[in-house]
Amino acid sequence: MRSSWALPSDPSSRLYKAYCMDEVFQVAIIFVVAFAVTFAMVPVSKRIAVKIGAIDYPSNRRLNVGPMPRCGGIALYVGFLSGFAVVFLGERFFGWNVVDLYLIPDINYLLLFVGVTFMFTVGLIDDIMQLSALAKLCGQIAAAIIVVISGVSIGMLQTVSESSYIDLGWFNYPLTVIYLVIFVNAINLIDGLDGLAAGIVAIFSLSLLFLVLQRGNFSLVAVCVILVAICAAFLRFNFFPASIFMGDSGSLLLGLLIGIVSIAGVIRTQSLVVLLVPFVISGVPLLDVLSAIVRRRRIKRPIQEGDLEHIHHRLLKSGLSQRRSVALLYFCSVILAVCGVMIGYFSGIVQWVVLFALAIAVFFVIWKFGLFKPVLKHYYDNKGRRGPRGPRS
Repeated sequence: MRSSWALPSDPSSRLYKAYCMDEVFQVAIIFVVAFAVTFAMVPVSKRIAVKIGAIDYPSNRRLNVGPMPRCGGIALYVGFLSGFAVVFLGERFFGWNVVDLYLIPDINYLLLFVGVTFMFTVGLIDDIMQLSALAKLCGQIAAAIIVVISGVSIGMLQTVSESSYIDLGWFNYPLTVIYLVIFVNAINLIDGLDGLAAGIVAIFSLSLLFLVLQRGNFSLVAVCVILVAICAAFLRFNFFPASIFMGDSGSLLLGLLIGIVSIAGVIRTQSLVVLLVPFVISGVPLLDVLSAIVRRRRIKRPIQEGDLEHIHHRLLKSGLSQRRSVALLYFCSVILAVCGVMIGYFSGIVQWVVLFALAIAVFFVIWKFGLFKPVLKHYYDNKGRRGPRGPRS
């Protein structure tokens, strides 16, 4: 059966249809402005990157064959601000009706803006100076704390029976910070191939757009539309062969924004099952993060130390080109996004069937690509061999 999420009006009424047409027009303006500003800012970001020395040079951990500017996050940030400027001006001067049902109350938007800007700044400094892993993590945590102080938090969760709630109490705040930092690093780590991170964030945002639209939150709809617009505009320059990288300034910004939207639009006031929706939709980067943590801990390497064993690296090693690797990961993300939307949109047996099918699919992917190879090294070293098992020379 379908869930009880619904738009705040009678779909058969003329008022409802007029309201929807107004919203479509407003969303179209937001998209066009955010897209155009981001598109125009990318060349500017390139010039800024050259002047401040934010350049990626070829190395044993880089796939680019020549120097590449890595401050694309500047264009993404300015494009994001322009989209919200349109919302503000439309509401203030043009009578836009911004309806927000079920939105977290008492959010300090100025402080929220400070937190988002702080996260972008941490990434920008890293693009220029290459911060240590610890310093960058501390900066991420500080930005996430500012976001939580602004009022964005998980709060409480609905139980599986949907008849009662679990109040997280004081644990709500560190849990929200951890949640946001996980999403930030998931997007940061998956940003290893041309166009990969921007495309996955766009897919994630489209699926979240559908879910928050069902709940009647225009502000969150606007955020999702802006995210899709700025990622689409950036992909024009970032898809293979890329002429600019988004850098940490872009990946940290995008990771924080989708974390905020998933909390405000999906997790809060939803059941424990629906709590899984953001994790399902962002399954590709989150699975990559989990496998990286387990892999590095198993071989006694620092978690923050980079390697060439991420999902996209394994696809390249299997013989796929950059374009095909990215296309395959896009496809996986679309499938996960559809499954996540189904879990959020339906209830009862449909949710559990989708979750069971996903568990099987994830197990197959882990086994096929050897994402946890260091943990299962005994098996992989003897794969295809007969007789006594031992380490492969």
